[in-house]
Amino acid sequence: MLQSTFTSQLLNLGSCSTVNQNEFSYVVNVNILQDLLAYVSSKHPYLEALPQRKTQTLNNVQHALLHQLEPDILVHAVMKIVNLTVLTESTYSFKGERKRKIILTVEQVKDQNKTLVLWGASTAFYPQLQRKRDHIWEFKYLFTKHNPVSGELELHTTPWSTLECLFDDDRRAVDFKEKFEKDAKPLMGVISLAAHLEEKCSGIIQVKAHISELKFTVASSPRGEVVFDSNASLQHILNSLALITYAGCAKCGFELQTDDNKIYKQCVSCLPSNKVRTFYRPALMTIEEGGYEIRVQVISELIGKMFLNIPAEWLSKTIEPSLDTTYGMIVADLCHALLTDTKASYLLTIRSHFVLDENSYPLENDFHLLSFHLDL
Repeated sequence: MLQSTFTSQLLNLGSCSTVNQNEFSYVVNVNILQDLLAYVSSKHPYLEALPQRKTQTLNNVQHALLHQLEPDILVHAVMKIVNLTVLTESTYSFKGERKRKIILTVEQVKDQNKTLVLWGASTAFYPQLQRKRDHIWEFKYLFTKHNPVSGELELHTTPWSTLECLFDDDRRAVDFKEKFEKDAKPLMGVISLAAHLEEKCSGIIQVKAHISELKFTVASSPRGEVVFDSNASLQHILNSLALITYAGCAKCGFELQTDDNKIYKQCVSCLPSNKVRTFYRPALMTIEEGGYEIRVQVISELIGKMFLNIPAEWLSKTIEPSLDTTYGMIVADLCHALLTDTKASYLLTIRSHFVLDENSYPLENDFHLLSFHLDL
């Protein structure tokens, strides 16, 4: 077994197909290097076929387009910030030091988003980013890498990263706005449910539809579910709000059970984080348009958006100490209005997926809500 020491050194000699033996003769024995290359050529010839990778330095970093990103490179980018999220939970601990990160949603083309993660010293720019989130920013020396869960390419700050808020008359900002406005068009226009169900094409669609039902899976309820529809009274919805929320791990959202002493069990996968937070339950939403209806999966975060982003923890709080009105009453009234106003329609962005047989008959179809807009 070979083991590194405090004085160990690592030298990159380059690709197997382009190693210059004489160049490193002062560090590595030429005969040993020749033997190694001969072994690689006979046992692992595919390594010699790998294309030569262009070495990056801090002096040759280029500005990148988000839809043309490549993994594991440094880039500069001019972008617009769409959203900011602060993860107050520690991402890891080392020698007692706690690290946190800030998630930015950025875009260069409207509705085509990428994720930018601020690490370390870069998190100190959060107040400035929050105040000027509608401005155009230039970020330098960002590293591109795949998200280990989703596989999507993300941008991450590095120890060399810098950022600059651009003035409106800056040439970089002017060029960005011209391209942004030129490319600003929806991924797909508004389509009727009838046309989409007839085409049976998987993809992202936008529909204007009426919401007729919200169904929440609740194991503790008598029927195993809580259903809100146009026949549900305002009082019934208000009384059922406690059932459509749950206590979960503040980091991953996993629902936490309690032991015999009413103490929440820990989320093993997120230890040492042990904070608890209240979430809305996901729902199955039925929408109608033109005599057709589909059932759409709605995640917890979007349920909160439908309820005017009122946190689930606030439902029992009063709006003002002098008033008896609680946030739960507002949520119940909003939910009741969503379902009982049959003339109202809402703009919904949905990801649809069809599984067809050889005769194009749909064996399965799944619909997931991506965004919801109250005001059209």
